[in-house]
Amino acid sequence: MAKQTGFFKFTGKLGDAIGYCVDGQYYLRSMPSEVRQSPRTRQSSKRFGQASRLGAVIRHALDGQLTSPSCDDYGNRLNKALLSILKADDSGARRRFVPRHFRQLENFKLNRFARPVPHPQLDQDAEGNVRLTIPAGSYWTFNPSASHISVRAIALELRPGFKSAQAVSSRQVMLPCDEPIPEIVLTLPACKGAVTCVILEVNACSETEGRFYPLRNRLFNTAEVIAVLTGRRRCPAFRRRTYGSRSWNRFARVPKSSVSAHSLPDRRSSIAFLCPLVSF
Repeated sequence: MAKQTGFFKFTGKLGDAIGYCVDGQYYLRSMPSEVRQSPRTRQSSKRFGQASRLGAVIRHALDGQLTSPSCDDYGNRLNKALLSILKADDSGARRRFVPRHFRQLENFKLNRFARPVPHPQLDQDAEGNVRLTIPAGSYWTFNPSASHISVRAIALELRPGFKSAQAVSSRQVMLPCDEPIPEIVLTLPACKGAVTCVILEVNACSETEGRFYPLRNRLFNTAEVIAVLTGRRRCPAFRRRTYGSRSWNRFARVPKSSVSAHSLPDRRSSIAFLCPLVSF
């Protein structure tokens, strides 16, 4: 593999060359002239591509919401978890993402070095708003150098089709480390997506001249998926029945002008069919 030493460095495909970056260093390689894949290898690569695309959608949605540091293998672990969700579908040869299988993401840590956080009580009202309640006196592991900890909830909404996502956050609560922890209530707006992942983020901060600065110690900064909510089930769409070259929909309205007297069934013949013993 060759290193890129020029002034303009690139990643991606350029003609017969492919540029990529590893640990801040840009490299260059040539495209293979022929790719040999078996049917199983092609199928596995297709499923991995589905999981990787959804993983990229999730990371881009959380990019502007998360403030806690993540570990280097966060993207690989997320793709692996999404691939297991995709493989859980056994409805047919073509695997797809099923909302109920996303519960496997519960307890998933974006930073695997962080210590576990207490799971709050989660309630959902009739309008779909999510309410998280952390009881008073919960046990927290504090950073010795921190003066406060910030607590915030994030709702990651996966849209139907799993090709786009949106993240919204609740208010941020600052708690002093030298005082007892009171009851904390965080509210997230209603989400209408197929799947909603509720993430609890806890960061250690230091106060200097009335301003809070986050501490970048990964052991005390965490973001964890505490719950996965599936969207409401929709009524299945009525299928159009097909008989030969004609299609018939029993819910379609027929205009009065198209109904003639010859197209209506004979009432006497119908009664005679139902009552064969009655003579007219």
